[in-house]
Amino acid sequence: MVLKINTDELVVFANKLERVRKSALPLAVKDALNNAAFDMKKDTLLDSAEAAFENRSKNFFKANSSVEMAQGWDINSMAATVGMTSDKLKGDSNYAVKDLEQQEFGGTIKKKAFIPIQTARKGNSNAALVRPNARLAAIKNIIDARKLPGKSDAQKFNYAMSKAEVGSKILANYKGKTILWMVNSLNKTKTGSHKLTPLYSYEEKRSVSVKATHFIEKAYEKSGAKLDMYFIKQAQRQIEKLM
Repeated sequence: MVLKINTDELVVFANKLERVRKSALPLAVKDALNNAAFDMKKDTLLDSAEAAFENRSKNFFKANSSVEMAQGWDINSMAATVGMTSDKLKGDSNYAVKDLEQQEFGGTIKKKAFIPIQTARKGNSNAALVRPNARLAAIKNIIDARKLPGKSDAQKFNYAMSKAEVGSKILANYKGKTILWMVNSLNKTKTGSHKLTPLYSYEEKRSVSVKATHFIEKAYEKSGAKLDMYFIKQAQRQIEKLM
């Protein structure tokens, strides 16, 4: 959004600023741009994201958005920028931010081979985050039952269980799907049964198509609409300060 000093009211303030001090107009413009940017980060972006997504982490957009403040003295090139940043996220978690570009404009999100099942989430709720011990970053040394000896998926699965320990993760074909399981308990007796939890559905090289939400665009339109108000406020502050 662009601050255009072309209305009668804004021109009056701009003229007053230029008369009281050379730096007054750039300062008022700079502060107005920064006001709008922080309004977006702290307010309209959060509202827009809440309307567009099922927010499993309430602080995600607040924690992973940032502002690059307007700098310099040339009002024609001055700009404040608001956006999402993955600097605070590590490893595969970066995709939580990087995939938002496709969420904004629409497109295809790649590298979605693993998609969490409801039982992988806290409280078995689709509205909750994946439990820490079930996150992909915490999953190591997967036993791939599909590659083990056996004539059937059941035989291969049983072979995988014979190699498993409590806490092991097993990737196996199950009822026409490929599921990543977590071993909760083992019972090696003939009559005993094992306890497992399905964590993820798996499909190699899977991609997911998403529709455009324009949640960023909607946020900056709302905050950008306040630019004139912020300029007047900052202009008044500069005039009162200098006079």
